[in-house]
Amino acid sequence: MSIKTILSNILTEIAAQIDTINEAQLHEFKNAIIGANHLFLAGTGRSGLMISAFANRLMHLGLKVSLITEVSKPKANKGDLLILGSNSGETKSLIAYAQQAKDLGVKVILFTTNGTSTLAKLADNIVIIPIRVDKLSQPMGSTFEQLSLLTYDSVIYSLMESLQQTPEIMKCRHANIE
Repeated sequence: MSIKTILSNILTEIAAQIDTINEAQLHEFKNAIIGANHLFLAGTGRSGLMISAFANRLMHLGLKVSLITEVSKPKANKGDLLILGSNSGETKSLIAYAQQAKDLGVKVILFTTNGTSTLAKLADNIVIIPIRVDKLSQPMGSTFEQLSLLTYDSVIYSLMESLQQTPEIMKCRHANIE
């Protein structure tokens, strides 16, 4: 099979998942972001890479954002929001972060495929990204990771409208020491 055919199959598979995502969950997620004093984000592995890209775009929107793994993150307080990305919802380090956040009165939102996981039980809100694989069997959590990134980018676009941000304004916040 050609690489372009594989790419086409991946895009078709991702597109087939969109209708399974709950729009109300996405709006709750968006509103929680708008209402938060500070956003903390965490994920591990490739899911962590996707959520790091999301954190970057949230910063470009002018929001106060920190990755949990960054040494320069500020103290978390009530009114803050912890956003976690976990395919399984069972990642031990993320469970520890969620429990610490709950103890501090920090709201927790989870992106996951597993609505009954340990993390889902700790979360205040969940965005379930159900994955149905019909034809293509990508390795491990690839479909979740790809769809998460696209969903995060879609949330960013919606936030741009709500926060009256344009690509030009956001670009002014782009790193200038690279």
